[in-house]
This record gives sequence, structure tokens and C-alpha cells, in this order.
Amino acid sequence: MNLGLFLSVSDSLTKQTKTGQLERLIKYYLQPYSEKFNQIYLFTYGDIGKKFSLPKGVTLVPKPKFIPIFLYQLILPFIHFKTIKTIDVNRVFQAPGGLPAVIAKIFFRKPYVVTYGYDYVRFTEIEHQPLLTFAFSLIVPLVLHFADKIITTYKNSLKDYQTISIHNAVDPRVFKPGKNPKEKYLVLSVARLVNQKDQQKLIKIISLSKFKDKIKLVIIGMGPLQKKLQNLSQVLKVNLTIIPNVSYTQLVAWYQKATVFCLTSIIEGQVKVLLEALSTGCACLTTPFIGNMTENNITGLIGANPKQLARQLDRLLSDSKLNFTLGQQARRLVIEQFDLIKMIQKEIKLLQSC
Repeated sequence: MNLGLFLSVSDSLTKQTKTGQLERLIKYYLQPYSEKFNQIYLFTYGDIGKKFSLPKGVTLVPKPKFIPIFLYQLILPFIHFKTIKTIDVNRVFQAPGGLPAVIAKIFFRKPYVVTYGYDYVRFTEIEHQPLLTFAFSLIVPLVLHFADKIITTYKNSLKDYQTISIHNAVDPRVFKPGKNPKEKYLVLSVARLVNQKDQQKLIKIISLSKFKDKIKLVIIGMGPLQKKLQNLSQVLKVNLTIIPNVSYTQLVAWYQKATVFCLTSIIEGQVKVLLEALSTGCACLTTPFIGNMTENNITGLIGANPKQLARQLDRLLSDSKLNFTLGQQARRLVIEQFDLIKMIQKEIKLLQSC
């Protein structure tokens, strides 16, 4: 059985290398896939002329130069029709990237499985991207309509479609508690520096904390709001350090030494960085976004506004017993429900059933 893989729109192995995610893709997706499928064709939006160390049986199919991404989505199945004809089932990682799979199904009768991870249209609205909002409002329903199987990562994310639940997940064998003591007032966040992640709120929370003068806030991520966040931290006298993207394995050490992990997003799906923090036993503070897998006072603390979140943060910084207990219960949650190796095997069985 041969498998086709479609990365998210504009994604490539080159980009995943820069964001520190390529190792994760290979280890937890491509390697297990290669053990269950004869041939795997990985369609990306870049990588022409590049070489990567991929598992046996995985063939990289890069986007040709000079073809715009949207046009390429429409003509991909025809440019690579000899390859498409040999594929038994296609896997679309995120719904907005599913146009090639739709066309391959209509013209070549190739089934596909797609993930609906979050409200893509709402995300683009928050980022003030009207063209993408319009495009996704047309593309996503089309991709879902023609899909043979739809994976959702959390309950009630799609009410008008028949779906299969497969959680986002992490490897708790890698993301595990550290042996060294935590850095007492280190507050960590890992996210792109964009409106949707709302790090402005996080900086305001720190400024309202009674431990403000002791807290060291570290945000790992890149994005267009970096200068704005740095300026705000100076105005509010918050000790902020922004670190560019690091590999997913390097993140482990940061989660292990942070006393609190914060995620103050306006909207989220079932976000992987929160799972990573939970898995390491790091006490987590979040906003009540729809895909939140934490339960208030059980596996983390949740607050709706800066004042409430600041009070919750102070609890985590001052009550070491609470901090430890929440971290332990959070790790147990990940081991029981969000083990990546188990989730991938579930996904492979789903693909083989098409």
C-alpha cells in the first residue's frame, strides 16, 4: 500500500528545519509510516534541489520553482499524475492544504484522510488576513466535504461532519521531568509572536504579579510582533527575553527548568507546546481556549483576564506543593491520553482502512 502525504500550505522540510520540527516529523511520522507502507510520497511547498536524510521508502516531491503556491495546489495532481496514480491513500496534515487531495480524488479516485485541527478561518481573522480568511472559508468546507475520513483532535470541533478523534500528542519518554531543581521565578512561553497568541496579555499578567521584580519571562518563538512585545515589556518594566525557535528536543530543558509555563492565546486547537509542558510536569497557566486539555485546579490553572491570571500565577509561584501536584497530575494525563506513539499507530490503522 502506497501513501501520499500533503504538508500544510507553504510548509516544507526546509522550513521545518528552521523551526526545529523536522526531527519530530521524521521520528514520529515518517519512520512509523515507512514501516507500514511500501512507498511514501511527501509533497512539499519548497525543497527543490535540497537533500534530506529520510527513512527508506520515503520520496520527497518538492514544488518546482517559479510556480505560485495556490496555482501549484491546483495543478499538483496533474504535474505528478504518474506518482498520484500509484498512491492508494493520501494524508492531508491540515485541512487548508487539502486542495491537491480533493483534485486527486475527483480525477483519479484517490481517497484521503484530513485533519481538522482548529478554526482556520477564525485564526486568519485574528491576524487581519482578509484574503486568507476568504480563501479558507471556501477551501476548508470543500476539503471536508470530499474527505473519506476526518480526524479531529478535540471534541465538538466539528458538529456537521462524521469525524474520528485522534488527539495531538507528544512523546512522554522525551518530554519528562528533569532531575535538577527548577529556576524559581522562570516563567516560560513557547509560541509564534502573533496576535492570536496574545503575548501582550502575558506581559501585562507579569506586570500585575506581586513577584514582578523577581520574574524572568522567556518566550521562545519568532514573529512580526517581536519589537512590539519588547517595547511593551520595557514600558511595564517586565524582564523579558525572546529566544528564536529551537529544536523540539532542546525545548525539553526549558520546560524542565521553568517553574510555570504560560499560554495566553485568544483561540487555540489542541496545542502541542502545552502538551509538551504538561508532559514534563511543568505547572501550566492558560486562558480558557476551546482546545484546552487542562482542567482548572486539576492539571493546571486557568484564568480569563489579566488580573485573574496574575492571581493564579502568584499561586503557582508561592505554593510549591500546588505547583508540584498540578505538574504530576498533568504528566499522568499526557501518559494516559496523549502518547504520540499510540496516536500514530491509531492513525496508521485509519489510513489502512481506506
